[in-house]
Amino acid sequence: MTIAFLSVIAAHLAAASALAAGNVAEGKRLYETRCLGCHGDGSNATTLGPNLAGIIGRKAGTGESGVHSRALTESNIRWDETSLRWFLAGSIKQIAGTTMPVDVEDPQQIDDLIAYLKTLR
Repeated sequence: MTIAFLSVIAAHLAAASALAAGNVAEGKRLYETRCLGCHGDGSNATTLGPNLAGIIGRKAGTGESGVHSRALTESNIRWDETSLRWFLAGSIKQIAGTTMPVDVEDPQQIDDLIAYLKTLR
């Protein structure tokens, strides 16, 4: 019984790991079509939304460029793959008062975007 249970857990972990593997090229394409207009190209240019270069590990609502909603600033979230996945799937539903108007419904697209965001430094 224990071996069967461990086998099921291992299969679930492998499946979750496969889902989390985003495609950087597809993430870049999605970013350019859905995010670039507000978040810019990763340079220090001023944009409407915050610059997303170096977002992994950064506290939500911080950064040197763009508008930061009070809701995110006060959220005490530190951006990592899990928090980004949660936020991108339903930003307005997840954090009332955020100014982020766009959600990403497809989990694979979220993983692709996160894979690309991890390349922005």
